[in-house]
Parts: sequence; C-alpha cells; structure tokens
Amino acid sequence: MTGMLSQQKQEVKEPKLIGAPMKRVEDRRLLLADTEFVDDLRMVDVLYAAVLRSPYAHAKVIKVDTEKALQIPGVVAVITGEDAKRLSNPLPSYSVSQFKSEEYFLAVDEVRYVGEPVAAVAATELAIAEDALEAIEVEYEQLPVVVDPEKAMEADAPLVFSSFGTNVVAHYHAVWGDVDGAFKQADAIVKEKIKLHRFSSTPLETVSAIAKFDAGTGGLTLECNAQMVGHVMVVVSNILNIPTHKLRLIVRDIGGGFGIKTRPWKQLLIPSALSMKTGRPIKYVEERREHLMASGQTAGGVFGIEVAVKKDGTILGYRLHDIDNDGASLTYAGTYASMHATLINGAYKIKNVEWDAYTVLTNTCPSMPNRGVGKPGIVYLVERMVDIVSQELHLDPAEVRMKNYIQPDEFPYLSPSGRVYDSGNYPAVLKRALELAGYSELRRRQSEMRKKGKYLGIGLSTYVHGSSATAREIEGVSVRIDSRGKVRVASGSPDMGTSHATAFTQIMADELGVNPDDVSVASFDSEFSPWTPWSGTHANKFSGPDVEAAVRAARALRGKVLAIAAQILKVDQGKVRLSGSKAFVKDDPSRFTTYADIGKAAYQNPRYLPEGVEPGLEYTYAGNNPTAIDSFLADPKYNVGEIQLVTGSGTPTGFLTYPSSAHIAVVEVDAETGKLDILNYVIVHDSGKIINPMVVQGQVHGGGVHGIATGLLEEFIYDDDGQLLTSTFMDYLKPTACEVPHIIDDHLETPSPRSILGIKGVGEGEALGPLAALINATEDALSPLKVRIRQAPLTPERVYHLIREAEAKKGMADKPGEPK
Repeated sequence: MTGMLSQQKQEVKEPKLIGAPMKRVEDRRLLLADTEFVDDLRMVDVLYAAVLRSPYAHAKVIKVDTEKALQIPGVVAVITGEDAKRLSNPLPSYSVSQFKSEEYFLAVDEVRYVGEPVAAVAATELAIAEDALEAIEVEYEQLPVVVDPEKAMEADAPLVFSSFGTNVVAHYHAVWGDVDGAFKQADAIVKEKIKLHRFSSTPLETVSAIAKFDAGTGGLTLECNAQMVGHVMVVVSNILNIPTHKLRLIVRDIGGGFGIKTRPWKQLLIPSALSMKTGRPIKYVEERREHLMASGQTAGGVFGIEVAVKKDGTILGYRLHDIDNDGASLTYAGTYASMHATLINGAYKIKNVEWDAYTVLTNTCPSMPNRGVGKPGIVYLVERMVDIVSQELHLDPAEVRMKNYIQPDEFPYLSPSGRVYDSGNYPAVLKRALELAGYSELRRRQSEMRKKGKYLGIGLSTYVHGSSATAREIEGVSVRIDSRGKVRVASGSPDMGTSHATAFTQIMADELGVNPDDVSVASFDSEFSPWTPWSGTHANKFSGPDVEAAVRAARALRGKVLAIAAQILKVDQGKVRLSGSKAFVKDDPSRFTTYADIGKAAYQNPRYLPEGVEPGLEYTYAGNNPTAIDSFLADPKYNVGEIQLVTGSGTPTGFLTYPSSAHIAVVEVDAETGKLDILNYVIVHDSGKIINPMVVQGQVHGGGVHGIATGLLEEFIYDDDGQLLTSTFMDYLKPTACEVPHIIDDHLETPSPRSILGIKGVGEGEALGPLAALINATEDALSPLKVRIRQAPLTPERVYHLIREAEAKKGMADKPGEPK
C-alpha cells in the first residue's frame, strides 16, 4: 500500500485526556444555535397539538362534547378518553403491583388532579388548536378531594381511586439490627417530625414530542426529549400495541431533564394517538404552566423520627415513620419510599433501624423524579436528624458527624438494608470542607456577631448517595472506525446537557490513541443506536454501565487496530503504540502508519489484514458491569445473608457506586424581616476519578444551585380544593443571580473498585445537600431564639413567622430581633 509507511521523525506522546479539563466538544454547536431541540425541528404537513386539562382536582367526567371544536376551520382532529381507551392500554405502574392501573393518557370517567389531560386537539396552527380547547364542552360532577397525605390515610378519607378501597397503595416495613436493644442502651431519645415539600425540576426545555404514524406499515416514529429511551421503547410499544421493530425513537438535544423526563407517557402518547387518527405528524410542546401543574412533582414527605443516642453523640439507632405523597397516579408510586431504604443510614455507622413507610395517593400532580428518586428526601431526613441530635445534646454538629462516620478502612461497607458501599473517606471530605469554610474562625465570628444583635449561622450537610445505576442495568455502546480512520460513537444514553460527547471523546482519545477532533458522537436513534430496556440517562448511569461499555468496546477495537497496524508495520503487535491517530513502532517512532491507512486496510484491502482478523473496524459492547459484579463477588461481605439479590439473576441490588459530599452553608438572617442571605457556600465531593474536572465543576455548581433553590424558593402549594396556587414563575420562584451565592468547591478522590476507570458519578448528588445545609444554618443562626424549622422552603415569610412565634414563647414579643 503506497504511502502507508512514513519515515518522518515523530515523538510518541501517549494521550492522557481522561482527567484533563478539555473544553466541551458540544459548546461550539450549542453557542452557535446549531441545535436540534424538539421545538427547533420542522416537518412537512405537521399539525400542532394542544391539551384540554381538568380545572378540578377530583370529578366524574359525565360528557365530553367535541362537536363545536371540530367545526373550527383548521381543526383536524379531537381525541378524548374514549379514544385513549380504544387505542391504548393503561399506563403502567413502576413499583406497585397489588393494584391494577386505571390511568390512561387522557382521563377516562374521572379526573383526579388539576391539570390532568381530558382531551387533545390537532390543528394546522397552534393558536387554532389552543382556541379550539375553549369550544370543547365538558360536563363534570365534582367529587370530594384530599391533598394532605396524613388525612388521605384516614379511614373516612375521599378515595383517589375508589376501586382500590384505600389511598395507601404500598406499605414497607423492615427492622435491621437490634433496634429495641439500641433504645434500651440510649442515654437519650430524640423525637421529631419534619416535612418535605413538593418541588420540581423545571428544565429550560419542557417535555416535547413529534409523532408520526405510518398507516401503511403500522410504524410510529417519535422524536422527543425523553431521558430513558430504552424504557420508552418498551413501554410505548406495550401501551400502543406497536412492536418495537416498528417503533422508531429519535432523541437529539435535551434541554435539561433532572428526572422529570424519565417517563413522560402522556406527553408522548397524546401526539402519537393524534397522529394515528389523522395520519399526519403531530407536534406537541408543553407550555410552562402545563409543565408545572402536570408533568410531575417530587413526592412530598412527612417523617416521624425517634433517635437513640449516647451523651457523647453516638447514634445507636433510629425509627422512621415515612409517609410519601405520590399524587394521583401509580406511575411512580412506591418508588420514593423504597428508595429511602437504599440510603437509610446515610454516611453513618447506624446499624439499628426500623423503617415503616407508606405510599399514599392524593388529588395532586403525580410524583416524578427530581435529581434522584427519593434521594433528596432521605438525605434531607438523615442530615436534619444529625443536627437535631446535635442541638439536643449541645454538641458541635461537625463533631457528631465525625463520631458516627463510616471510616475509610471499613469499606466495602455493608449497610443495614443490605447495600454495599464501594469506597469513601467521609472524615477527609468534611475536614477539607471545614478548612475551606474557615469553620473555627466562623464560630468565633458568630459569637462576636451575636453580641451585636446579628444572626450568623453555619449549616452542615454531609451525605452519601447511590450512583452509576445498578449492577443489573445493561447498556450498549458501539464504536466504529471508518475507512478514513475517524471514530464514531453511538450509545443508548442521550445527552441532556451532561457532556456525554465530551466524555466519550476523552475516553476514545485515551483508549484508541486518536486525536479528539477525529471522534464524533451520534444522537440517539433506535434504528441505529444500540439500546436495551435499561438504556437512558438516569440515576447517574452514564458513569456506570455507559462508561464501562464504552471502554470495553474501545479496548476490543484497539486490539484489532494494533493487529492490523502490526501487519502493516511488519512488527510484533506488542511493539506497536497508538497516539495522535497514528500507530508507531515503540522503539522507532519514525516508523508509523495512520488510522486512515488502518481503516483503509480494514475495509478495502483485506490482503493487509492479519490471518484470522475479519474486515471492518466496529465493535458493540452490550452488557452489565463486569467490573462491579466482580467487585461484589470478590467481597466476602457479599455472602452475608442480608444482602439482597435480584431474583434469579445472581446480581446485587443497590447502586454500583456511592459518591459522597460535604456542604457548608454560611448564612445571615435578618430577624426583623426573616430574609436570609447566603454569605458563603462550600462543596467538597468525592466522585472517584474524574473524566473532566471542568465538566464536573459545572455539574457541582449547577446541582448546588438547584438544591439552594429548593431550600429557599421552590414550593408547590395546593389549597384544600386541590387547586395549585403556584403554577407560574410568578409564584413558583426560581433563583436569579441575586440569590445564587459564590460557591467554593473542591474534590477528594477515592477511586471506585466497581468502575473500570475508578469513577463514581456526579450530577444528582450536589442538589441533595443544600436543603438540609440551609435549614441547619438558619436554625444555627436563630438558636438564641430557640427557633425550630421543620419545613422548607426558607421564604422570608416563613422564617419571619417562626421568629415571631419563638419570641412570643420566650415572652420577647416586645423586643423583636434582640438576642437573649
């Protein structure tokens, strides 16, 4: 092959991009608006969908009259619950199996929350479709409403689904360790009741989809922004009775997900059904108010805790009474409560736990994930619990955490509920955060400020969270080197602002020795991309099975590249090195061949291929995480009977990896107004080895701000009639630059033995810490007034009333703002 060998002098430099702050490869395209978000897509003959939603929280649907709407010029079709029942099966339940789902993508017979879809219109223009909604006449018969989960558990409560006979659709109870013994040994029993409010993800892009049904083939193409593409393929297929080989799913750019786009069944099925009825493509883009009231909200929680403690701050055990408000659907019901069990002890050596959890339905928006199903709730609970113990015992909250931490030499650590934490150094993470915050100086300053009538508070939140999905989840990644030596990566995980293309590029550059510019990453298309029922971007899964599959596919392909290069260079394969999209002779870098030459040989010149090497350069790895499985099986603790296994699979439940973080919030509270100012915010995290520190820092800051907004601003409020009072950004508040503090961050590293690269995952985690940190800081600031905060967010109004109530109790109502 002429010109395949070169004699130029060349220094071999092994690429080391993993761990380097390489600029994101996505940025140029996104900044130049060369994007493909759903609303950017254009299609010939498209119709636009608008959805009529229930104005009532609970009512019988007596009649839906669409005749007037169909007479409006431009209106092509209207569908109702009767169409939904005819065209589809009920929406599936994810966790609860003892009740049969009665929910369709449009309301059938009853509506059960404000905003539930009742009918949908397809028209030639969106404005026409929206106007036509007003012409649809619906006759309702209002029914009793329940929005409070504790009231929903009462015997005479209105039933969300009358056929269930109860609003409690799941009950979990477990006792781990010797709980009774722990309480008998305790020096003190600390009791408290705290609440978790409802909030949402509010991504910049709402849930959107374009559906195109082909009556000739019976096939359906969906272009949308769903996160869990494998689950969408399987579930939409089952609901619409369209086999997966006739269902094509395309996911390009996603403008943020955070969990709320994991199972958007109604938003996908409504345009699909309209397309099936009209034979034309249907475009549906949620309006923001629709998204806030009906896309999904994190499950609210009511937690009753009893903690057995020693005088020195040792936590012997605790009892948790856990009530979760999952709204008016079985779609995610039970998942929040069950996920609490996976992190029941947090970062602490709490061996004795009794857990009593109830999943309750109410006439509110169905629950959906927000930065992790159940993780915000259990982190909030455990970290509040530790601070409440510290207050009761008059101990420093940092000291109590240090005393109870799982120690570095105790990993892998078996949790009470049978999860095995992979690695960590929680004391070192907290120590670093305390150093960055200047903790000792802050305590001194706090004392000085109190003398001046100022209220400074320092709040800690340190936690571990599950990441990288689970050992049973399977992902597929394909890597192809074409005849010009360019690398193409395709996977089952769409990018939702999570820098997948950048990470894949860095992995390929290191594993294959190619230049980053020679790597491209494909958008998800089920017709071409590998996928499994687990495929998607959720639970920090990219850092687990996705990276594992990418590295294994690249290494398999690397072996073939080396074999072909050795044949071309006429040396033993062991003497070939890859770098800069070239293959060098190790001892003589002047002898090399290019990836383009290797690709040409693989596809066009089979005589240059070694014996036994097949033409082509493509490899797909699809499977679970062998590194993780080997780690579990090699661990003697794995044989302990408490560890839970997936039935019949032999693989462990729980997460693959367990990152940890420490958050420290420094706040000043104006006792006259209740206004809270964040003076400083520190985050130190252990995410194992990092692929790109610049990307990770962005994830850390983004997650931190998300959590800060949860602690200060965001709250869904329903009145007693089930009407959502915070359904726009005028009343459901989001942070601006004024509310976002300067964040100081750092990273400590304990590599995970369950990851081929030692990584643990980042993204979900940093949104989990601020809620507890901010409440702990605010309580600390107002401790002279004995203010106790048992519910967020920390709006000025809420804090103001707590201060006034505390002052009244102390007989200080005539001296507002004066410390004792």
